[in-house]
Amino acid sequence: MKAQDKIIDICLQEKATHYINAIGGREFYSTKDFKDKNIRLYFLKSKPIEYKQYDQVFVPWLSIIDVMMFNSKEEISKMMALHNLL
Repeated sequence: MKAQDKIIDICLQEKATHYINAIGGREFYSTKDFKDKNIRLYFLKSKPIEYKQYDQVFVPWLSIIDVMMFNSKEEISKMMALHNLL
């Protein structure tokens, strides 16, 4: 199975009606293929964030682990709201 077919299969097995993927997957996933299986496909587009990473120049778009290393729970919660669903 292709990656998309695996995701659709998992969604069907779990009776999912929605699937959210990172924006980078737009070129790999077909909204029509998901819709044909009654699954709504969305893409998560994060807004740029910046936080202090030691005393170094900020490196953007690292993993959630990096975010967690340098931010409090409260700050992370605020950051989680900084996105758009497309």
